Amino acid sequence: MPPRNANITELPKPQPPRRDTTTVANDWDRWLRGHFDIEFHKLHRALGQLLAEERQKLERKTSEFELKIAKLSGAVDVLRGAQPPPPAKFPTVKAWSEDMIYHEGEIVAFDGGTYQAQRDTACAPGTRDWICLALAGAGFTVRGTYDGNEAYKHLDVVMINGSSFVALKDNPGLCPDSGDWHLLASRGSRGQRGAEGARGLMGLRGERGAAAPTIQSWLLDRARYTATPIMSDGSRGSSLELRALFEQFFAETER
Repeated sequence: MPPRNANITELPKPQPPRRDTTTVANDWDRWLRGHFDIEFHKLHRALGQLLAEERQKLERKTSEFELKIAKLSGAVDVLRGAQPPPPAKFPTVKAWSEDMIYHEGEIVAFDGGTYQAQRDTACAPGTRDWICLALAGAGFTVRGTYDGNEAYKHLDVVMINGSSFVALKDNPGLCPDSGDWHLLASRGSRGQRGAEGARGLMGLRGERGAAAPTIQSWLLDRARYTATPIMSDGSRGSSLELRALFEQFFAETER
């Protein structure tokens, strides 16, 4: 290796820039604080939501507890004779709505039946959140006098010839010949003639009516051989056709 020239000064190697320790600490502190602020905001929001839900539950439980205390106080007063027992009251039944949230114990009407909530729920009746109290029953539908052109369904009731029939299925056919109609009530036989009742009292004599008009004169129509009576009240009576009489008279006198 050739010897270095003693007059040539060796340049120092480039060094990476150094950061002050205080600056690095400040940057780390700012990042850590920003991260903590974000997480703290999330935690604060979650805790607020949780506290709101627990507050609602607590208020509902408190109301239920106060109601139970009031009922117990009333029961004690009744036992002591301080006040008469309250009248029995059936729970209020409301029509079910898909936009409502129902609480435990509430009763709703749904699809012709009645259901009671087993727990707080927004589901429709028929699920495990509800217990059925009463189902819609099948009853007769009175359709009036039977019409062969009408379509009848199961349990429709019609009347024909004084008797009533109920359809045993949909589209039962002609009544009652098809055999799909069941007789409910048949026409009864005519009863015996009852005894004649007592004769009632004769009513008062009515006022005398106006005299009937009389014939005052005759209006003769020689062209048509008719005679029309003129009555005393000025009206005209029915015309008499005399042509046939005259023709019969001349026919008999010419023989």
